[in-house]
Amino acid sequence: MMRWSVFKRSLQNFSTDCIISAKGDQVQIPKISLHEFMWRNLERWPDKTATVCFESQRSYTYHQLYKKSSSITRFLRDGVRLRKQETVGVVLPNIPEYPIVLLGAAQAGLRITTCNPNYTPDEIKRQLLDSESRIVFTSRDLLPFVRQATDVPIVEISDRNDVTAGAISFHEVASAEGCEPVSDVNVDDVIFLPYSSGTTGLPKGVQLTHYNVVANLCQITAPHFGLIRSGHEQDVIPGFLPFFHIYGLVVVLLQALVQGAKVVVMPKFTSDNFIKLLKNYKTDVLFGIPLVVIMANNHPAIKREDLMSIRTLMSGAAPLGASDVELFRSKTKNKINIIQGYGMTETSPVTVIQSNSLENGIKIGGSGFLVPNTEAKIIPVDGSSKLGLGPNQSGELVIKGPQVMAGYYNNPEANSDIFLEEGWLKTGDIAHYDEHEHFYVTDRLKELIKVKGFQVPPAELEAVLRTHPSVDDVGVVGIPHPALGEAPKAFVVLKPGQSVKPVEIQEFVAAKVAKHKHLMGGVVFVEEIPKNPSGKILRRVLKNL
Repeated sequence: MMRWSVFKRSLQNFSTDCIISAKGDQVQIPKISLHEFMWRNLERWPDKTATVCFESQRSYTYHQLYKKSSSITRFLRDGVRLRKQETVGVVLPNIPEYPIVLLGAAQAGLRITTCNPNYTPDEIKRQLLDSESRIVFTSRDLLPFVRQATDVPIVEISDRNDVTAGAISFHEVASAEGCEPVSDVNVDDVIFLPYSSGTTGLPKGVQLTHYNVVANLCQITAPHFGLIRSGHEQDVIPGFLPFFHIYGLVVVLLQALVQGAKVVVMPKFTSDNFIKLLKNYKTDVLFGIPLVVIMANNHPAIKREDLMSIRTLMSGAAPLGASDVELFRSKTKNKINIIQGYGMTETSPVTVIQSNSLENGIKIGGSGFLVPNTEAKIIPVDGSSKLGLGPNQSGELVIKGPQVMAGYYNNPEANSDIFLEEGWLKTGDIAHYDEHEHFYVTDRLKELIKVKGFQVPPAELEAVLRTHPSVDDVGVVGIPHPALGEAPKAFVVLKPGQSVKPVEIQEFVAAKVAKHKHLMGGVVFVEEIPKNPSGKILRRVLKNL
């Protein structure tokens, strides 16, 4: 019998709407909560180390994660008395307690908004207010910043037994008697509320349900895509990609724990820490971004033998240059698989990934094949049609699948902008696929600037710059940067009679936003900002100035 996916592709010869379906068998996605999915193999590895801190060596076994998350569930349900689907804020660096907080909140029927720990108090405040967070988990170092941002109860996580005055001790609540998960968690309930700028504009809460996340975990662990081994031998997975970001959260942390791996949690990523990690831990799978590959290629202290325990290096969050791939292959004598993937917060995140086990599965410059249970098409960027284009025709990539978000939180206008009919999600990225249905993501239709894989919305920086007393108008764009990928650059129109140095503008912004949003691309003063008749900034014109 002909498979439906093959049959549908054969129909494309007679249809103007070219829809690409995932290759191979589809996966069965259980309709269970994320915590049920995470714990279903607990009896296979209860005494194995689940998370260990790279710096302090503080660690937890899988059984300890389970017991302590149950204690957090009781605290949130009975101690704080949060109601189903209220929000828990998490403002933490990568620490071994991170999954305890996530799973404890999930088992209490709550949703979790993960916040960048490098945010300023103003940025933290905006996210906590918009997400309607009722309680926040943070570290001792970050407690002063969180206190400036909110007046809700704060739970302090520390490696010491004492607690800062006015805060709640994580050690105490995580050591108390636990309880069973609440019984009324629905797979369509929101579990994660990370913030993303989508295709444009300010950050928005992305509603990811239990089903969305479980689906994506099933998709990326499918036999022809799965990278982490599950079984007797325990893989070692470095956890330096930030867990507040969807890539680090789902692809690294949750995928590793589902497979029974050991996650070496790194609170702060530096070149020195990365070198120590490679030398002291036998890493099996390395999840990174282009900057990590460039560091592995070029840092004089990283030798070929330091890399050779790695089976596969996966690079995501931003495109990896062909020359960087070739250099890595040369340095490792092609003994390590290096692959790329593509996704976005709104798709939980993975939609496309390269594969060593599929024919034509790895192509330099490509992003890969659709993960199971996923459909995609390429539509014209000018909006002239919603019909899919054929092979090797460039346009906007749109996606449909069980990993696609439920929508933005309290933002119907943004939902109407990003969704097409029948559940198709516009990615805002320009792409094409070849005759083998291998996808290539080549450019961004959306305005976002990608700094080390993090999204920087120009509109957010422009809003900050307009509060400067000397600034009359402003436009921000991303420019290529050798280390960051892209860097924000500001074009500024000063008010009449004002005189300001570019460095003063840069310092003004640096005091108000996280480091990755700093104007590392510079500041240029111009007489006017080019705009179309409706007032929209012509960013492509700015880039050519």
